[in-house]
Amino acid sequence: MKKFLAREFLWLLLTLILAVPISFLWLAGLDIVSADQSFSEEEEIFVIELFLVAYAFGFVGIYLIRFVIAAIKTLSAAPPEE
Repeated sequence: MKKFLAREFLWLLLTLILAVPISFLWLAGLDIVSADQSFSEEEEIFVIELFLVAYAFGFVGIYLIRFVIAAIKTLSAAPPEE
């Protein structure tokens, strides 16, 4: 049980870290993160909200991909011999 909790904790940390570049890539795709732009206060708040939404989608997406891969591995494993 300790090994399972330790592995899940490490996956949580890795997912929290990997969601940041994914959200930046998403905002870069929308051409919002360029250095030349100057935003008004409302636009800055909107960009921060978009970043948080992209971060949440990245976090959930990484976990969903992880669960799908785990399910495929479980289903493709040979049944135990009796």
